[in-house]
Formats: sequence, structure tokens, C-alpha cells
Amino acid sequence: MGGFDMGVEAHVTLMDRQTFKLVCEQCGSLTVALPIEAQPDPCSILKCGRCGSPRGTLQSLRDTSIQAGIRHPV
Repeated sequence: MGGFDMGVEAHVTLMDRQTFKLVCEQCGSLTVALPIEAQPDPCSILKCGRCGSPRGTLQSLRDTSIQAGIRHPV
């Protein structure tokens, strides 16, 4: 009603940003739509590749992979 729509990013809570969801809670997909920027911000919201629901941030995905023992180039 004439309000300002901040989009999906406004609905992602702090906890959602800290924990990457490996499986989409909305559709069960494992696909992730990655940012297309050359140097994406670690706070960029990653969305489901199927339905577009927020899954977490780029940094939360990186943190999850590090916890799983995956090494990253510096």
C-alpha cells in the first residue's frame, strides 16, 4: 500500500545470513544461483537456483565449506 518494498534481502534474518541452507526450505532444491559480479561482496545473498528463495550469504556458504574441510585458494 504505497510502502517501500526492500525485496527478498529485507526478509533474511541475521540467523539466516549466518547459516547457509544446503537444501532449499521452500522447494527442496540443491541448486544455488551465484552472483555474477567479478568480485562479489561476502554479504551477497545467495538464492535458490529453482525458486529464488534466499539460502544465505556468500560468506555463510564459504564458512560451511570450510567446516566441511574444503580448502580455498587465498
